[in-house]
Amino acid sequence: MNTKNIITFIGALNIIQGIAFYFGAEMLTKQSFPEELLKEGGLAVGTAMHWPLAVTCIVLGIVILSTRNLDLSAAKKVLNYIGIAYSFFLINGLLQHFTTSTNVPMPAIGLIALISILSFITANRKTS
Repeated sequence: MNTKNIITFIGALNIIQGIAFYFGAEMLTKQSFPEELLKEGGLAVGTAMHWPLAVTCIVLGIVILSTRNLDLSAAKKVLNYIGIAYSFFLINGLLQHFTTSTNVPMPAIGLIALISILSFITANRKTS
């Protein structure tokens, strides 16, 4: 896949993820936290915290999609920065999963790792 297609894929994936976070906020909260943390308003707070995350993902996806028509050199820089950003997401997800009672789903960790690696590989290969 070429650089433009990878940028399109990552941008669209962020938008889809944001929509899923918005509509699945309560379910995600129930899956991610132990039941004792969801009592006394914890579920409402966790659900409400997913909504700004959802909007952030959608906005990020729109920004990423807006870079599709950059020249190749600039687009590869964007992909490099996406790779760096997703590396931070990956580190955070792994820390949350292994050092707290939060259950970060392994498929999510895998997807974050995939996007990071795909971004770095695409940004640093010789062809478009």
